[in-house]
Amino acid sequence: MEYWDVASADPQQQVGARHHTVPAFYIRGFANPQDQVWVRDRRRPEPGLSKVTDLAVRDFYTFTNVDGQSDGRFEQLLEKVETAAAPALKRLRSAVVWNAPLSAEDRDEIITFVAFQMARGPRKRREIELQADLLARLETINPPARLTNKTLAEYRNQQKLWQGMEIFSDPGEHMKIIGSLAAQLARHLHARPMTALMLTESALLSCDEPVLLMQPERAPGPLLPDPPAPRLGSRRRKGVRTPRRRNQLIQVQSTAGGILTAEQILLPLGRRTILAFGPPGPQADVDTNIQLTAEESREAAAEVNARVLSRAYFSAFCHPDDRALLDAPLPEVGPLLRVGGAHDEHKAVVAAVPRQLQPQVHGRRRSNRK
Repeated sequence: MEYWDVASADPQQQVGARHHTVPAFYIRGFANPQDQVWVRDRRRPEPGLSKVTDLAVRDFYTFTNVDGQSDGRFEQLLEKVETAAAPALKRLRSAVVWNAPLSAEDRDEIITFVAFQMARGPRKRREIELQADLLARLETINPPARLTNKTLAEYRNQQKLWQGMEIFSDPGEHMKIIGSLAAQLARHLHARPMTALMLTESALLSCDEPVLLMQPERAPGPLLPDPPAPRLGSRRRKGVRTPRRRNQLIQVQSTAGGILTAEQILLPLGRRTILAFGPPGPQADVDTNIQLTAEESREAAAEVNARVLSRAYFSAFCHPDDRALLDAPLPEVGPLLRVGGAHDEHKAVVAAVPRQLQPQVHGRRRSNRK
């Protein structure tokens, strides 16, 4: 990706625009000549045709800068990432030149694109919001340092108050970490061999969280055990009543799994192309392009499509001619995070099924009441 002077960029550009959480050029790999895809969205009663330009969210990547102004430069940055990777990704899904070798620069741009895609979506933002709620509860809901009838009553009232609340972080908190998270993910992707798989039969679909982490059967691993429930019993020290306190180590995991444990990382690139990152190893810099047999294509499509449907957050999409792939409703979204080492009152929201899937978006207010 060429150098971009962010300081000289216009912060007002892209403010108020519709931002794609999955790039438009990527979605067009599944579109018909009229720029339409077949979409099943869990927020709508029935699936239907949508224009690629409509699969976007206004101001999703707009943030408030240090001058207190709405700033659209993060969307501009994502455009740079997409523009750099698009030519190589389009070649991989081309029926004519898909087997052409990739240059080292092509590989770098593709890896950067995939890493950003893993970090930029609505699910990741919602995970960050849930962790903000966990942190607020850990800092707020704790037995009083001195046990008196008054402090105990305040603690009980606090517990009752939090039962009906959820804390939401500002959407800028998501954008603060996308770059650094993408850089870490890219380092791991560079350690994996990359393969383009071309199907000769069947068809693929994709979704709003299209990068698939193929975890081993033993995943996810065990969590830290939860501590015993807080005890309000006390022990006397020089006439002062103090509650028993212990150091607390909290473990948080995404239910989607992590990149370190993934055996493969897959990205459907179009109706009949899969980008695959294999296990880390000494041949990480040796990339291959493989055309699957008809039987292999059917098996690969069935497995990938099942994973896509389980990964879909709000929506899944496919070519209109493949609409039968989306006949059934999307699976329900389960808990986004697993938490170990925390009390039930602290993880009441973070480890539960989200009551609201929609993350915060710049300029839109949402109550913290459930």
